[in-house]
Amino acid sequence: MKKTLIAVAGMLAMTTAVSAESWDNIRVGVDAPYPPFEYRAPSGELTGFEIDLGNEVCQIISGNDCEWVVQAWDGIIPGLLARKYDMIFSSMSINEERQKRVLFSEPYYTTPSAFFAPNGNGFDPDSADGKRVGAQRATIQDTYITEFLTGADIVRYTTADDMVIDLQGGRLDAMFIDAPVGIEMLADNAEVSQVGEFVKEPKRIFGEGVGAAFRKRDSALEEQVSAALEQLKNDGTYDTIMQKYFDIDIKL
Repeated sequence: MKKTLIAVAGMLAMTTAVSAESWDNIRVGVDAPYPPFEYRAPSGELTGFEIDLGNEVCQIISGNDCEWVVQAWDGIIPGLLARKYDMIFSSMSINEERQKRVLFSEPYYTTPSAFFAPNGNGFDPDSADGKRVGAQRATIQDTYITEFLTGADIVRYTTADDMVIDLQGGRLDAMFIDAPVGIEMLADNAEVSQVGEFVKEPKRIFGEGVGAAFRKRDSALEEQVSAALEQLKNDGTYDTIMQKYFDIDIKL
């Protein structure tokens, strides 16, 4: 009987190991455009830091690039839970609220957030009462200004592109966004500048870095993605991709 049980257990373990590794195609949810992390090239092809890095991760695990599924940010976790894709690889900060719903990989980068405003309009994050301040809906930036800019008129956007258009058109006094994204999107606009210092606190909102997100039962895939990210950091691939898109070190 013991030998039979051991044999059955061994067969189950082998089956589990095979199923954990047998990924021919990994569907990945991403919110685009969000340059320089993810956006469309003039050809229409998705590109950016996370697209390049994600494809390297998928190549290690499955031998193929990721199958990218574009999803608006405010529905990106519901889309994962509804099995529209297998993981989220889209600048999702690891924080306590999200950890209640999804499983995260080890963090793979960290960046601060920042306010951006038209030059000379006098916007001050410490006295923003009555000011129209934009944030992308359901982001950590949205959470932060909702809590700390209680007197501001908060305008929430589905895409960062729409928010930048309103800022440049004078319909916002300021916007709050991932600093590299704001810098990239406003690089050709000398009339808008960063206001104040980078914002990284409190940790309960901004978390401990950005990670890939999974359904909680998909721990085997999380382990493979975390291992692949570590491999890419160790072999120099991560640094090569990072330096293609950033002038700062964002690696954790």
